[in-house]
Amino acid sequence: MHRRSYEIEPKEDEMSEANKQKTMMLEIVTPYRHFYEGRVESVSLSSAGGRVGILPGHAPMVIALTPGLIQITAQGFTRYAVLTDGFAEIGQHLLLILCDSANWPEEIDVRRAVEAYHRASARVALAQRDSEDRKYSLNSMKRASERIEAVRRYGDDRQKNLLVRITDVSKPEDSAE
Repeated sequence: MHRRSYEIEPKEDEMSEANKQKTMMLEIVTPYRHFYEGRVESVSLSSAGGRVGILPGHAPMVIALTPGLIQITAQGFTRYAVLTDGFAEIGQHLLLILCDSANWPEEIDVRRAVEAYHRASARVALAQRDSEDRKYSLNSMKRASERIEAVRRYGDDRQKNLLVRITDVSKPEDSAE
């Protein structure tokens, strides 16, 4: 696999056997790319039941993912990314995540995320209270909001400056269902 600058995992041959036992494999796959693959010490992500922390040796389970930040810790360094809807299969030594999309903060198109948030917000305002369109629009707002928050917290200076210039709101608020 081609190693990219944003990868945080060590090469397999660089790890001692003791360190391998303190880590697990993480694989994140979207329909468009193999987003991440490597050994990690811990992962925290958003699920339908709330935030879930996963360490090596975790009890096996499958969980539904909701749009949100994933925190990946490997070799003492932590990276964040935005995942959208999907599933995670948790095993004692492997965490497999299948999701619609995954982005590092520096990959996020700030203008597109802000525009998506505003479009979804307008659709929510027009939709009937318990309609499918309203539910879809709220989920769209959540996805856009998570991308905006990732840029605000972990994006590069260029992205943060652009975000300040194109928004007049300090943080998008999720509408109550």
